[in-house]
Amino acid sequence: MSFFDKLKSGVAEAGNKAKTAVEVNRLKMQNSTKQKEIEQEYQQIGKMVFDSLQQESMCTPEQLQPMMDRIMQLKDEIQLNQHQINVISDEKKCACGHVVPIAARFCPECGNQFMEIEKQEGDA
Repeated sequence: MSFFDKLKSGVAEAGNKAKTAVEVNRLKMQNSTKQKEIEQEYQQIGKMVFDSLQQESMCTPEQLQPMMDRIMQLKDEIQLNQHQINVISDEKKCACGHVVPIAARFCPECGNQFMEIEKQEGDA
């Protein structure tokens, strides 16, 4: 391999790593925004409960349900984004919370053994 081929390969690899970093940061920013929205929903629920207690009339589950549904939707979206981050970064998360390389068979933190997922037909 000539010097220029090595240089070209190195530049391409650096470009791919930069794209990966940008995509991971974009997903992390989305998660941060979604987490702030969850906190706002929690505050709204708290305010609604406080106001109902002050007025000695309980708020109904029907009044709280839309906010609870939104919180659950946002949590699902955050989890999906986190999965995408792990896929992009070639990482997986152990049950103990430690992030390990996708090819790891054991967690170095807790020793958990990962089940090998056989590649389905059509996967490369």
